[in-house]
Amino acid sequence: MLEELIQAILFILPAYFANASPAVGVRLIGRSTPLDRGAKAWDGRRILGNGKTLEGLLIGITAGTLTGLIFNAFISSLYRSPLEPLILSAGTMTGDIFGSFIKRRLGLERGRPAPGLDQLGFLAFALLFSTLAFGPPRWLNTLTLIFLAAITAALHLGTNYLAYILGLKSEPY
Repeated sequence: MLEELIQAILFILPAYFANASPAVGVRLIGRSTPLDRGAKAWDGRRILGNGKTLEGLLIGITAGTLTGLIFNAFISSLYRSPLEPLILSAGTMTGDIFGSFIKRRLGLERGRPAPGLDQLGFLAFALLFSTLAFGPPRWLNTLTLIFLAAITAALHLGTNYLAYILGLKSEPY
């Protein structure tokens, strides 16, 4: 069980880096272009809002993919294809964007919490994209998935709080 959990955490590292890097990267480059370009949905609310940007999308996918490729250089059996870190990263960013879309439909403003969706949406999409492309990971079982979700939620909350303390985020969640 512990070996499977370690494999799962190493496997999902591109998703963690893809999810965390946009806030830092966009802040460093000092510019951001909203993905929705200010457009509104049928309900009169922004489609995504200013928090989902082209720069953040590219930074997230790049950071996650590079993380996976670096780890794969040291642990050659980690991914089933050199494309898997890219697929995981793209899934992560899609999940994050989907979460923002849902939050806007619920009337939640940028930065407002949506428990569960904020912490696990990116993970669910990363695993979904990877599973659709390559089948389920060999470590995947119910117990490992539950532990991975719990660890991901705790890490997400902790890193968001750290980003808030460092001034990278305006809210601690």
